Amino acid sequence: MQCTPSFMHDAACTEVVSSMERKSGVDRPETHADQSQDKPGVHGVLSIPSELIHHILKYLGNTDLVNTAIVCPTFRFISQRVIYRNVQPTEDMIIPCLRCFASYPHLASCARTLILADATRHYDVFSNYFNLLRSALLNASSLTDLTILLDGPYARYLHGCSFRLRSLTTTLDWDRDFIKLIAEQTELRNAMFGGKFVNDVVLPSGTLTKLTRVSASPLVLAAVVPNRKIKEVELCLLQHALFKDDILNTASNILSYSTGPLTALQVITRLSDTPSALAALKAIARNLPKLNSFAFYSSDGVVSQELLEAFPEFLSCFECLKSLTLMSRNKVDALHDKAFTATLASRWHTSCPSLQSVSLAGSIWLHNTRHGWVTLADLERLLRERQGLLLSRQKHWTEADPKTISVEEVKNNLEEDKEDAEQGNQMEQQMIVLRDSLLQFGGP
Repeated sequence: MQCTPSFMHDAACTEVVSSMERKSGVDRPETHADQSQDKPGVHGVLSIPSELIHHILKYLGNTDLVNTAIVCPTFRFISQRVIYRNVQPTEDMIIPCLRCFASYPHLASCARTLILADATRHYDVFSNYFNLLRSALLNASSLTDLTILLDGPYARYLHGCSFRLRSLTTTLDWDRDFIKLIAEQTELRNAMFGGKFVNDVVLPSGTLTKLTRVSASPLVLAAVVPNRKIKEVELCLLQHALFKDDILNTASNILSYSTGPLTALQVITRLSDTPSALAALKAIARNLPKLNSFAFYSSDGVVSQELLEAFPEFLSCFECLKSLTLMSRNKVDALHDKAFTATLASRWHTSCPSLQSVSLAGSIWLHNTRHGWVTLADLERLLRERQGLLLSRQKHWTEADPKTISVEEVKNNLEEDKEDAEQGNQMEQQMIVLRDSLLQFGGP
């Protein structure tokens, strides 16, 4: 389990490590002379491969890691790699974090994941803040996952950084400077673009060639998705009155031009009225009939019984939908009525026979060919019972006298094994479908 420091959680950690660096020389690499300074009591431990020590230290908290770093130069080097691997400073520690990265390049180069909130929201930053941000990020050469929640036209401060991101979450403005930034990120696979879209900005066709998952507004998606191998999309429609037939028809039509092909769509929106919502959902199904997974999150409004009763009209348009997820913040709407939702999965399956997984406000149903629609708890119980049955059957055949076993018994056993294997494979596939349906954006 990798520890994720809130920039080492307190200033004490920074002071200890900085003190160690001043004493040992921050620009000086580890040498055999340094190794000879290791304390006598640790020589036996140092015979363990450094990779194994690194793996062990990942399970320590940050306070323990700082104490470990004091033991000897070797432990200091390994502890730093763990401490600075995943960095998420609290708002009041963002500037100390950036100063540390700007002053100590070898520490910044340890970072793989960096999460920066908008420091300008916490307090008035000094005039040199953006230059400090740039200096820190220039040193973070090994970053693969960056979250930078900084609103505004500041992408130019990230130009020329040597890191090659695989995941980017940002609220930077989608302007020409931002286009230049993402053009540099040739390894980007997962992105959440939450910044303001600037008109007349064109994304060159040769950029984002490896991107497969994206979360953004319709305008940004229109620039990103067509003719790119996008497989998973999160469509954000958080302004009022956007979840309408005409808007969703245009947006889903644009998404259909993905060469991925697009297999998963997640919509986050505000509901207004049931007829408008149903018309918008039908527009999605008409333009994207080959989706494998669809998720709908209502951030505001009411998911009514009328809407859920009309879902067969929406679901019947899909050709191979396997996973359906519906969530709502309104804790008193129809999605949270367990008595009402208990039979929805089986009823919807009639209109969409490919459906295997239905999740409604956290309650999960899975379709099993032998048992029909079961809850996740039921599936776990069935897996345990299957394992017990297999062990019992194995014991029977191990203890049986071969002379007393008939050909018919062997044949029946082979058929049972085949059926159990098929059932086991289906259950495992359902767990995979369930996992894949829970789309996560802006993460590694």
